[in-house]
Amino acid sequence: MRKIVWLVFGIAFVLINVISEVGEYYTGIHIHTFLRIAFILGVTMGVSILGGTMILVNGLGEEKPLSGYVKDTFSADRKRNSE
Repeated sequence: MRKIVWLVFGIAFVLINVISEVGEYYTGIHIHTFLRIAFILGVTMGVSILGGTMILVNGLGEEKPLSGYVKDTFSADRKRNSE
């Protein structure tokens, strides 16, 4: 996850600055540095949240349910002891 966040940060850093410079060259509109930083951090945070969610959802299939395997469950699906 850490590598994904750093990779997205680097890609966002380069793309936002390139798009800003090309836009300024053709339109003459300057995008301030603080707005560029906000865009970069916004993209990085968005991708990190979505990437973390994707990792958690993909990990759901690997988990085993606890019912019947623990001794402190109070639900109806607890295995009965044959004592």
